Order: sequence, then structure tokens, then C-alpha cells
Amino acid sequence: MLIICGLGCKPKATMPAPLPVAELPTALEKAFRVAPAETKDMAGQVVALVRAQDYSKAHPQLLTLAATPKLTHEQLDVTARGLVTLNEVLQKAQGDSNAAQTLEMYRRTK
Repeated sequence: MLIICGLGCKPKATMPAPLPVAELPTALEKAFRVAPAETKDMAGQVVALVRAQDYSKAHPQLLTLAATPKLTHEQLDVTARGLVTLNEVLQKAQGDSNAAQTLEMYRRTK
């Protein structure tokens, strides 16, 4: 009986909670303050794009950052929550062709 429960009683994966878009740059800076130079630079580029409200360019950059090997738990958490945030922002940007293209490209490559 214990074996059956052990195999079937896995915690359910949940979607990470989004960060408020205004908090995303600070959260990324904090999470990547101690990272290899290339990774830190990538995070800095995402921060600059988010601060410039260029979410269509920030989204693919954040996807690339999230796929970087050897990220810490905090870095993975912030990038996942940041992607949820940017997805929400892009979905709300109805009428913005760049936002629509970014989301369509994301859906195709998912």
C-alpha cells in the first residue's frame, strides 16, 4: 500500500505567481547580482528592456536567460515568474502587433 501511495502522491506542479511588472527589474538584478559575467549581462539586457517597456523584446531575452544552464533556485524562480508577468502584459496589449507576434512565436516554439 505504501508503494502505491508513494508513486501516486506527487505534489502537483503549479504555475508560478507573476511578479508585478514594476518589481521585475529589481528582482532580476537581485537574483543575478552574483552570476557569471555573460549571464549577468543577459539579465541586465532584460532589465533594460523591461524598464523601457519593450516587453516584446524582453520576453524572448528572458526565455533565453531562463534556459541558461546552472541557474540557482532563486534565478529560476525569478525568470519563471518574470515570464508569467511578461505573458500577461503581452496578452493585455491588444492591438499591438509586436505583442501579438511575440506571443505567437512563443506558442509555436513552446
